[in-house]
Amino acid sequence: AFGRVRMRLGAQSTVVLLQNGMGVFEAIQREFYTQPDNVPAFIVGTNAHGCLRASGDEFVTRHTAMGSCTFATRPALAACGAPDSALELMTALAELPLDVAVVNWSELHVQLLLKLAANAVINPATALAGCHNGLMSSHDMSTMSGFMTLACAEIAAIYARAHPHLHEELSAHAIEEYVTRIVQVTAQNRSSMLQDVASGRPTEVDWINGHLVRLAHQHGVSAPINTALLALIKLREAAFEKRLNPF
Repeated sequence: AFGRVRMRLGAQSTVVLLQNGMGVFEAIQREFYTQPDNVPAFIVGTNAHGCLRASGDEFVTRHTAMGSCTFATRPALAACGAPDSALELMTALAELPLDVAVVNWSELHVQLLLKLAANAVINPATALAGCHNGLMSSHDMSTMSGFMTLACAEIAAIYARAHPHLHEELSAHAIEEYVTRIVQVTAQNRSSMLQDVASGRPTEVDWINGHLVRLAHQHGVSAPINTALLALIKLREAAFEKRLNPF
């Protein structure tokens, strides 16, 4: 998607990235901006509002629950720093009636890593099981509780090598507490990955579990749970594609 608008962007442009998962900014940097010339500014955000894509219309999304949004400007890729458009756009975002917070990048980075962990545990599990988020914390689901503990420990081990300065904020205990809280407060929700799988759309698994697997490989950490979840969701996508194109 970024490649289609790349030639319309310059040093005075500002791009907002707001999606599940992580690694999109780094992928854009690797593919399009290997030199610090004519590079736009980037604002990264995270969204906690409840949203549901309307059936049969990919351009219509319903707002189903009030939450919050948080934005931060990524450290500049260009030597000249961020353009005026970045400040103007951030000001406009802050004025939206969506409980918006503007923070520094280091604070948002921790929030994004915690949200990535929650998405990596909740989304593929509910997509494969075809259930609402709340079933993961049901009183009779001790097996699922064990899965969540192991998955959070694996993610914490990856973060410990990739982001050692954040070891306290991203301990296994802190991650599991965060994931459990998200399961509870979104108990009636259908995860975005479940919605995608149910509708036969490509999922964001490459930027969720896929990002964690790439990060684990980069730092020499074993990641069998995330590798398995990635493979199973990709298999689910391939199976749907095979039904559409049997030959």
